[in-house]
Amino acid sequence: MSTISAMGVGSGIDIRGLVDQLVAAERKPREMQIERSETRIKDQMSGLGRLRSALATFGDAANKLNQASTFRQIETRVTSEGVLSATGTSTAPLGNYDVNVVHLAQAQRMVTRADMFSGVTDFSASGTALGSGEMTFSFEGGGSETITIADGASSSLNSWAAAINSQSSRLTASVVDDGSGPRMILTSAETGQANAVTGIAVNADDPSSLIGNFAATMSGLAQNDTDGGFTLLRQARDAEVQIDGMTVTRSTNEISNAIDGVTLTLSSTGDSRVIVGEKQGAARTAVEDFVKAYNTLIGEFSRLGAFDKDSNTAGLLNGDATLRSVQTQLYRIISDPVGPTDSPVRILADMGISTEKDGTLKIDDARLTQRLSEDREALVSFFTDGDHGLAKRLGGFVDNFTGRDSPINSRNDSLQRQLRGIEDQRERLDYSMERLEMRLISQFSAMDAMVAQMNQTSDFLSNQMALMQANTRAARR
Repeated sequence: MSTISAMGVGSGIDIRGLVDQLVAAERKPREMQIERSETRIKDQMSGLGRLRSALATFGDAANKLNQASTFRQIETRVTSEGVLSATGTSTAPLGNYDVNVVHLAQAQRMVTRADMFSGVTDFSASGTALGSGEMTFSFEGGGSETITIADGASSSLNSWAAAINSQSSRLTASVVDDGSGPRMILTSAETGQANAVTGIAVNADDPSSLIGNFAATMSGLAQNDTDGGFTLLRQARDAEVQIDGMTVTRSTNEISNAIDGVTLTLSSTGDSRVIVGEKQGAARTAVEDFVKAYNTLIGEFSRLGAFDKDSNTAGLLNGDATLRSVQTQLYRIISDPVGPTDSPVRILADMGISTEKDGTLKIDDARLTQRLSEDREALVSFFTDGDHGLAKRLGGFVDNFTGRDSPINSRNDSLQRQLRGIEDQRERLDYSMERLEMRLISQFSAMDAMVAQMNQTSDFLSNQMALMQANTRAARR
């Protein structure tokens, strides 16, 4: 604010202090009004944020109700856990299944023959070179892989094993010493006959190099038999199981779709019974969770719109039109009938759910138990029906109020604009107070100058009167 030095000298009045007090008195009510408006706007924005969050949480609960699996949870048991394990989805039919595991799936394994490198004793990186070139592996299920060591590169049994491990996605290699010298073991990365190596072709840069010894034909080879450079240690095999007498094969020990909605994981050969049952209480839990989520939402409505007469305090959205609109639409949705007119479950009351005076829901356990026993499918359809189910209605309701173009977002945008307007009001108030200060200083300064002039005149007159009195007294003497 503007300042003027030596104000009040003429009159003796503290003009600076007087102006500050007058400006402060003029500013305070207008500033308080601005602050009240700002607080009100921020409270409403906070309330809308809480409302949006509460609706989103309730929407998550409603989406769960739109899934049949929420009302039907499957549990599986096996009589021989050492043979297999089983997991099921909500689509699995209930029942018992006799399973006989005939074979486990296994990966092919082979090793270089014992006399493959007779007389060679050193296969370290700096030892005897096998030679460079290409090894091409063909597989029973089709396709091939070519492993390469460039011409001139150091080539040992270990370096070829490293090349296979880095370049192949279908084989792993290792080098072991069985006491008679180093040998390379090749193992299929995946189980099943389709992943078995049927042949190994070698294209050596030097036809006379030892790499040529790796060539072999593995197709049709029996276990422990040898062809070319390799002996078959273990044949590739598909898993084979009999389920209620029906033979099923897979390339892995995880078998899906042999029993609808059930996955079997095989551990060993043998017999086991797979029991698929429904987890008790899943549907009841789903209904109870819905009621709990709904009541939590209603509780938030009550807090946001509350008014306490005793303390004269109000909720953040007390009297708010958006909150009233949300409440009205929600109450209408849960009250409207759902599904065909001949369905035994068309409203919440049909399954024993009533509305309390405070708007919350209450479950009649006996009535709900009866519906779950007698009309379970109708109850589930009440929530999950794709066209008219309550879950779909509630999901649409939540999306309408929380989506990008929702009334809550539009209202929040409007409040943001009002909040920016508050800053404009503060700037205008500061400008207005500066002008008021300047005007008061000008007026009081003029008054001060006038008082100073009057004081000077008064002093002059007083001096003249004193002089006249003195002259009069002297003349009388």
